[in-house]
Amino acid sequence: MRWVYMGDYYDIGYRLKDVMAEKGVTISQLADMTGISEDTIKAIRSGKTKSPGILLMISIADALGCTMDGFLHRQSLTHEELYLLSKFRTLNIHGKNMVMLMADSEDHMQRQLPGMNSTASTRKIPCISSTHTLASNTDYSTHATEFIDMPADYFPTADYCLRLTTNMLHPIYMKDDLLAVEKDFPRLGDIAVFLNEDGVEMIRKYTERDGSPYLEAVSRCDKSIYLTSDIICLGTILGIIRLQDTRMPPIS
Repeated sequence: MRWVYMGDYYDIGYRLKDVMAEKGVTISQLADMTGISEDTIKAIRSGKTKSPGILLMISIADALGCTMDGFLHRQSLTHEELYLLSKFRTLNIHGKNMVMLMADSEDHMQRQLPGMNSTASTRKIPCISSTHTLASNTDYSTHATEFIDMPADYFPTADYCLRLTTNMLHPIYMKDDLLAVEKDFPRLGDIAVFLNEDGVEMIRKYTERDGSPYLEAVSRCDKSIYLTSDIICLGTILGIIRLQDTRMPPIS
């Protein structure tokens, strides 16, 4: 009597015996706790019942004070993983694409990290370029991603960078500028990247107005707006990356 789950096999009879022994629960006690007959429980323990129903097994697991993951002796998701999964399910297609993009980028960066006993003079950082501009705003759901090499001590806290494809942010930023971005919420006065409910990314200065968070336009082409619950922050801009001559100080 075996259940198959994601390529793994679990002998329910043996697991039921083990969990009951761990919890100190007898067959008669489990029958009272679940309303399942003792004969049915005995049949599962002995292997006579080949395929116990999922609802029946959930009832038994609940009575024994464990999840199905715990009952099957599988590693369950952590609180952080459950949080990420719950948030991911609420996103629209653009949001999911952005999360997967950042996950791929972070995975790539982690693979590039030097060993504990070694040092690296350069590091790779993901660079995202939009292929669709909306005035000074950008739609990064249509994007191209590359990885650029830069000195390890050059914007060391940057998680990724954005390549601008418009001149609409002049005079602060120019087309083809590489903006170093740290995945952190800005302090008052910082310029950051925000994502609105339509999936459009906006570069705004984080300020306050009338005691409320306010996103101030950084160019004449934009409008300033209040920071509402449907707008999320994708990171704080640290400055402009200048790869042509990294001996020069970064622009911040």
